[in-house]
Order: sequence, then structure tokens, then C-alpha cells
Amino acid sequence: MKTTTIATTLLTITASLAAAACGSSTTQETADTVSAPSPSTTISPATTTIGPATSTISPTTTVSPATTTVERPTEVVDELVRIDHGRLHLRCVGAGPTTVLLVAGWGDGGDKWGAIEPAVAERARVCSYSRFGTGTSDPPSTTQTFATQAADLHALLDTAREPGPYVVLGQSFGGAQAVTFASTYANEVTGLILLDATPTTWPATVCSVAAYEAGCAVMRNPALDPERVDVFPAFEQVATITSLGDLPMTVMTAAHRDGTGLPPGELERLDTLWNEGVERWAGLSSSSDVVTVEDTGHHIELDQPQLVIDELLKLLPERS
Repeated sequence: MKTTTIATTLLTITASLAAAACGSSTTQETADTVSAPSPSTTISPATTTIGPATSTISPTTTVSPATTTVERPTEVVDELVRIDHGRLHLRCVGAGPTTVLLVAGWGDGGDKWGAIEPAVAERARVCSYSRFGTGTSDPPSTTQTFATQAADLHALLDTAREPGPYVVLGQSFGGAQAVTFASTYANEVTGLILLDATPTTWPATVCSVAAYEAGCAVMRNPALDPERVDVFPAFEQVATITSLGDLPMTVMTAAHRDGTGLPPGELERLDTLWNEGVERWAGLSSSSDVVTVEDTGHHIELDQPQLVIDELLKLLPERS
């Protein structure tokens, strides 16, 4: 693991501590309206039945493995797609040998990628989506964890016929989901970016700050959250992931947390605990980089989009 520091101008932090912790305010971020078709517009999974084949192969017969060519999609997708337990809004643009998955933070409908999407779509397929309970997607039918959200994302991609390989970018709480996706579907993921990703220990840290009692209450009670994320068990599950092997991985982190309203010394404590979490994320891969970004708040994709684009492009195959 190597560490890179990117400095620009004077640090301007625009997010609150709870936003830096959760990808939202101390209650929730209100997702902007996502332009989507009528809820009656859905993509339903295709059903294919393949009967068993019977063959006899002589001991001297050599059978070569079949070669399957995966057709890469190129058309724009901006639809509600039905999976087993509801509809998720999916947006995909661009074309290329790799699909970049953009996974937003807690309470975020995935509408903050406007500065990232066009540049990356010149080299790759780019897909973003709204989880259950965000954007125009259906409400969740049950309590969620990062494992259930990763499984829903995979089902969504299968149903919409958006194949890998995938480079996955997860922001804030979406970082934990991205790690879970990369671990669960390791043979389909070729790169990972964590964008100011919430450390696994951060919910407990937030709950130790009296000024953020409201945000802590939401994290402890899924019924108060439109996504119904069971936050503490969800992060405990992710903490059991100890290795992603040599997966190419970049951990981008804002240089500081927002110290607004905190007593002296508390910001330094929070920065220390956050940085410990960053090192833990980076330690998951033997091929990881840490990029510390100055002059940004929690949403690096809004404050410093070119830096995010540059790191994504590094993980994509070279132009042929």
C-alpha cells in the first residue's frame, strides 16, 4: 500500500460530521428528484429453460472448453427494473470492455454523478442506481444490510443484462456496500474505489458525540430510515471481510472531518479515528493506494470530480 496526498487550495469543508459519517445529514440526505419513466415502465427478467444434454465421451476424446462471447451493451438505460422483491431505478450510459458501478451513500438516490459520468463513459460502460428507499426505486420490503444491498445490485445487473467485469466505486456508506460486492462477486470485479468511505467503526464513533445524537438515533433504529438499513449489524458483517487479495484498489479520503460545533480537541480525535478506518480499508488489498484529498467535504465527487475521474481511469483497461 502506498499513500498519495493531493493538495489544492485552502480547505473548505461543507458537510456536517454526520454527513461525513453517513453520506447524509444527522437525519438523512434528501435525494434529488431523479428523472425516470413512469413506474409502469419495467424491465422484467427473461426466462430461459435449458434441458439436460446426454452424451457419451470415449476416454480418448479431448473436449475443448467452449468460448462464450459476451455482447457488451451500448444503449442508454434509464428505467425502473423489476427484481424479485421490487423495482430499482437503473441508469447506464457509455460503452467499453468494463462496467463502472457508481454506488452512492446513505439516503442518496444516486444523482450526484453528473460530473463523473460523461468522462468515464468515453472509456467504459457506466451504471448507477437508486437503492430501495431512495430516488424513484420502491421502498424496501424488509430490513437491509450491505450484504442484501450488494445482492440486490447484482440481481439488478443480471436482470438488465449489464455484465461485468466491474470496477466498483462506493461513496460513504456505499463504500461498505462496494467492499461487500467485491468480496461476494470477486471473480467479476477487477477494481475498487472507496470514496470517503465510512469506516466500520464509525457509527459507534458518531454515537459517542453528543452533538450528533439525532443521527445516532437513526442508525440505531431502521424504522426511522427510508432505506431501513440495520446500521450496526451491517457494519459488523463488513468488518468480517479481512482480505480482497491483490484487487487493484484506491481509497480516497477527505483530509479532515467537519468540526463545526465540536469542543476543542474533538476534531483531532475524530480525524485520528477516521484515518485508522482508512488504513483498515486499504489493508484489505495488497494492491491498494490511499489518496488524501484537500479542499473537499465529504462528497469528493462534487468538490473534486477530476481527481475521482483520474483514479477511475487508472483502473480501466488501456485503449486498444
